Amino acid sequence: MRHHVHEAIGSPRRGWPVMKYLAFARSEFLRGFRYRANLWATLASTMAIAVIQWSLWHAVYGTKSHIAGLSLNAVLSYSLMGRVTSGFLDSPSNLNIGGRVRQGTIVHDLVKPVDFHTQLLFQSLGRASFRLVSTGVPILIALWWAKVLKAPSASVAILFVISLSLSYVTLFSTAFLSGILTFYTKTGVGLDEVYTVVALLSGEFVPLEFFPGWLQALANVLPFKAIYYIPMAMWSGIADPSSVGTSFVSQLAWTAGMVILSKIAWSGAVKHLTIQGG
Repeated sequence: MRHHVHEAIGSPRRGWPVMKYLAFARSEFLRGFRYRANLWATLASTMAIAVIQWSLWHAVYGTKSHIAGLSLNAVLSYSLMGRVTSGFLDSPSNLNIGGRVRQGTIVHDLVKPVDFHTQLLFQSLGRASFRLVSTGVPILIALWWAKVLKAPSASVAILFVISLSLSYVTLFSTAFLSGILTFYTKTGVGLDEVYTVVALLSGEFVPLEFFPGWLQALANVLPFKAIYYIPMAMWSGIADPSSVGTSFVSQLAWTAGMVILSKIAWSGAVKHLTIQGG
C-alpha cells in the first residue's frame, strides 16, 4: 500500500490546471447554502458578538480617551472589522489531515491527479469565501448602516483587501503545517491544540498594543500577526499611515515564508506516511 502511494505521488502531472482547483473551491462554496439553519444561526450569533464587543469596549474606555495609546474609535474599528472577517479568517481545522492519516483515507487523496496541498487550499478557500459572503458582508452592511463602522480611504481599503488575502494564506499554511505533523508523529497533534495560542499572538482577541512588553515583543517576531493584526491595524488606522507600507511588506514576507515552509514540510511528509487504517 505504501509503495503505491509513493508511486502515485511521484508520478508526473501536466501543468497546473487552475480550473480543476477552482472547481474544488466552487463546490465547497455552494455546499454552504445547503445548511440554511446553520447559516442564519451563524449570522445571528456573529451579530450578537459584535454588539457585545461594542458594549464591552465602551465600558472598558468609560471616560478615557486613550488606552495603550489607542482611541476608542480605533479599537472599535479594529474589533468590529475583525468580527466581519471572523468567518473568513476562522481556523481551517476542518482540513482534518490528522484524521485522514489515522483512518487511512489519506491514500484516496494522494492518488488523485491533483496536488494535495493545492487542493486543500482551494477547498478551504471556498468554505471561507462562503462565510465571508454569507455572514461577513451582511454584518458589514449592518455596521455601516448603524454608523458604527467607517470605511478608510480607497488606497487603505485596497491594501486591506490584499492584506486579508495574504492573511488567509498564512492561516491556511499554519493549519496545513500543523496537520502534516501527523505524518511524522502518528498522533492527533493538530491545529485544534495550538490554535488558541496562535489566535492570541495574532491579535485576534485584542490589538497587540494591549499586550505586556515581553509578549508584544514575542508576537512581533512571530508570523501570526500577519493573520489578523496587520490587516485590522491597516483598516482601523492603528497602523500609522507612514508604516502601512512596511507592515504590508512584513506580511508579504511572512506569508511567503509560511508557504515555502509548508511546501518543504509537505515534500518530505509522504516519506514518513504509514497507513494505519482505511
